[in-house]
Amino acid sequence: MDPKDEIQKLIQVELENWQDYDKKNEDFRVSQVARFQPLRTLLNKLVASIEPEYINTNILEAHAMVEVKNGDENVSRMSWEIEPNFKVLGEEEEYWSPNLWQKKVNLKEAPGFKVEETRGKSGGRTLEFETEQDVIHCLVQEIAKRVAFYRYEKKRLS
Repeated sequence: MDPKDEIQKLIQVELENWQDYDKKNEDFRVSQVARFQPLRTLLNKLVASIEPEYINTNILEAHAMVEVKNGDENVSRMSWEIEPNFKVLGEEEEYWSPNLWQKKVNLKEAPGFKVEETRGKSGGRTLEFETEQDVIHCLVQEIAKRVAFYRYEKKRLS
């Protein structure tokens, strides 16, 4: 076989692999966005029920950050990074990207939702929930405790 034909054939195979990889990633992203929409609606309702001075949020298509706080005190903050759950199936061979080597990562949907909880400066933990309602129930409990204390503290200091 002519080296020119051989290299062109190999290049075509690699291009098809990249197109397949991109399609899988896009399908995964679209699925995660769709899975997150019911939870996004519930998060928006939850956030609307709390005074803005106690809560910060960044709610995106398939991911949200919710933070309950009291002023600028980092120690008293509690936050949650929320997204539909997924699993890393594995990494493939390295490939060149401008100025660095990277790996192709293959992701697959997993049931439920993953929540990364951070308490002040003391670190955090990863929680997993089966349903949107389970996520909201956990957030409502924790946010209610914090906001009640912040209101109490504000009243006491007035």
